[in-house]
Amino acid sequence: MNFPSPNNILVRVPNWIGDAVMCLPALMDIRDCFAKAGITILARPTIAELLREQCGINDVLVYEHRTDHRGIYGLLRLSQVIRKRAFDTAVLFQNAFEAAVLASLSNIPTRIGYATDGRGWLLSQSVRLPSQPSLHQTRYYQQLVQTITKVPSDRVPKLVVTANHQVECETKFPEVFLPSERLLIGINPGSIYGSAKRWLPERFAELGDQLVAQILREYPEYSSVRCLLLGGKGEEDLGMEIANMMGSQPIVLSGKTSIHELMGILRRCAVLVTNDTGPMHMAQALGVPVVAIFGSTDPEATRPSGGEQSVIRKDVRCAPCLLRACPIDHRCMTGISTNQVMTAVMKQIHGFSALSQSSEQFG
Repeated sequence: MNFPSPNNILVRVPNWIGDAVMCLPALMDIRDCFAKAGITILARPTIAELLREQCGINDVLVYEHRTDHRGIYGLLRLSQVIRKRAFDTAVLFQNAFEAAVLASLSNIPTRIGYATDGRGWLLSQSVRLPSQPSLHQTRYYQQLVQTITKVPSDRVPKLVVTANHQVECETKFPEVFLPSERLLIGINPGSIYGSAKRWLPERFAELGDQLVAQILREYPEYSSVRCLLLGGKGEEDLGMEIANMMGSQPIVLSGKTSIHELMGILRRCAVLVTNDTGPMHMAQALGVPVVAIFGSTDPEATRPSGGEQSVIRKDVRCAPCLLRACPIDHRCMTGISTNQVMTAVMKQIHGFSALSQSSEQFG
């Protein structure tokens, strides 16, 4: 495919946090290949907040999908805003038909995206879907970008927490950053996508209590161990349900953190135990060890990549089904025992403890 080198690029990034994190390597590929070009992302509010200071992005346009840009007339208003910016190239990570319509309405001459959702005729560079089955989503985005960069890349996602955001996080949540809290275990038991991706709340509670007890027994150098229950808006009840089942008094932060505050808190954790969710990808991109529990989704496509990560799943015939709710008995999750997850987490804790001791010895 031949086209002029871009000078002013609009990137329509995905709508989900996990997908947005997985597109970071592709964004860095664009940044590196077109160092002098302006790069603006078009994103929904939460994703705009997440990516605003990542990958050398120059600017952010916020897609107010619930208010100003809702419906056909909202889309037309947004296209007028975009048109005034005179973008010469649009890269559409989002697969939706709407993304191609918006780029076309905005008079962007070069429009690059996968030929999905019947939108190929709206794209100037319509790219065939990758033929590789269960291609990891990170590589999926990078292969699209290779259409214009021509350079293969094997980066893994990386997120950066600015000093200002870290200070704000430490000020708002002092109980997380107290010196006496020597070791913190992040637990992310929810999934906004749907219940099919969630391990059982009672097992998260049992796991948390067992981890606190075992770590205190095996690692006397830690003065205390606490679990942090994390989650987004709407998951407050789930956090409290699990906390009420636990005897080790977790810190409940479900629904209380902004995206930047969650990043700062994740960096404080020795390990994150989580379902297949956005925070799973955030933790991995921040260099935090992850133990990820998979049920209805495909770990080959969305598992955390890079670093020491553990994926736990039950091999059942109906998984991955990719459904939001299980229509039968949720066997992909009920078949995963607390002991299985416990073993994986303790392995990560051992690595974290060894690294901490090495840092103290040589730092």
